Amino acid sequence: MEPINAATSTDKVFFIVGGSSGIGLIVTKAFIQLGYRVASTSRSKENLIKAVGITDTNKFLALENNLLSDQEIKKTIEQVYQHFGRIDVVFCNAGFGTMGTVEEVSDENLRSMFDINFFSAASTLRHVTSFLKSGSHVFLLSSICGLYALPGNSAYNITKFAMDGLGESYAKDVQELGIKVTILNAGSFESTFVSNIKTAARDLKEKYIETYKTVNELIKGLNFKDPNKFADIIVQVVQKEGDAPLHLFIGPDANELANQKIQHLSKELKENEEFTTKRFL
Repeated sequence: MEPINAATSTDKVFFIVGGSSGIGLIVTKAFIQLGYRVASTSRSKENLIKAVGITDTNKFLALENNLLSDQEIKKTIEQVYQHFGRIDVVFCNAGFGTMGTVEEVSDENLRSMFDINFFSAASTLRHVTSFLKSGSHVFLLSSICGLYALPGNSAYNITKFAMDGLGESYAKDVQELGIKVTILNAGSFESTFVSNIKTAARDLKEKYIETYKTVNELIKGLNFKDPNKFADIIVQVVQKEGDAPLHLFIGPDANELANQKIQHLSKELKENEEFTTKRFL
């Protein structure tokens, strides 16, 4: 898709959870430029307005949102609807990472990640659905880690596997309502995500020395791609008529790892099919 270069007239409303930096900010600006009325959330309303650079609330509504509170998320969604009178596209973007193996990650680490990476999205879907009409489109930012577990990345892998399950379940629920759902299984992109990665409660790198060698090799080999191209893909999917893809593996790295996982599953399924089925026949 060609880069977005002109605004169009539309009364549609784009609502994004987590739009003050990185991919969220770029997607926010892309839909404003496209002519959508946009509502975006952040921990700081002032910083969000400054980042977007628009104070006209007829075009852009900045909201502070406590993602740890189901009721605050509900209140924010109601504010968006009361202000604009409709919600057409939803993008659940908020999330962060924590490095560490399962043994290194504490209960607190894992629960804090689930609060933002999973429960905030579940709350958003729970409360926004009553305002969506047939033709609305919901995007959930997941990761290739929602299908292919990367070493030393246990907590993030787990929350993204949960996000994929949430998206697939929600898609089944709202299919008869005409609501489209797309899970964005992203690869590596230039953003503030990497700089905000937290460390696990325990440090067992000496015990998991080979695991972390693999992790370091993977990090060195990452090709961080232009997030503007990520935004272009979302715009193109929104503008496409008809059915929407349930999963989009965005980037060559995401597609390669997804194919590896599919091939591995197919191999194991075939090799064990007789063993796991013959006793039931």
